[in-house]
Amino acid sequence: MRYDVAPAPGTEREIGVLLATWQDGTREWLDNLGEPTAEALTWQPFEGGPSIGGIMLHMAGCDHYWISEFVNNRPQDPENPALQYNNKVDQDSVSWPTPPAEPFAWYLNQLQSVRGPVVEQILSHPEPNQEFQRTWGALTFKWIVAHLVEHDSYHGGQCVLLHELWKKTQAK
Repeated sequence: MRYDVAPAPGTEREIGVLLATWQDGTREWLDNLGEPTAEALTWQPFEGGPSIGGIMLHMAGCDHYWISEFVNNRPQDPENPALQYNNKVDQDSVSWPTPPAEPFAWYLNQLQSVRGPVVEQILSHPEPNQEFQRTWGALTFKWIVAHLVEHDSYHGGQCVLLHELWKKTQAK
């Protein structure tokens, strides 16, 4: 097997490498995660704590927020379960609602159904150095994409760790 993070043909090189890195990082944490049961996906190690399913929905919500809403001013679909869930998460206060008891394929579909259009929007964005203003500073489009790569890696690792913790609780 050969692994590479070569940019997609026709993309701006830095954005292309970031997207390839994002795709490879997701592949890696999903491979390590395996296919958790519905019980493992909703298990929270403490009340209001994160769960594998909750984190996956949160990742989809953040992908949508940064690219679709923040960059492209596209509103949320009020019927999208991932976006509905993410609107209830308060990471700073460590307040994660229990996610729905659905199979792993459902969670993966939620993430992919948001991420696919987000990637298309990234690929069609004309200016990687375009700046956007936040109250805390200016950010480039390139930084936003890099942030999503970092965010995926950070939370993907949490999902893998939570699954290992859940398996340990079941072994007792």
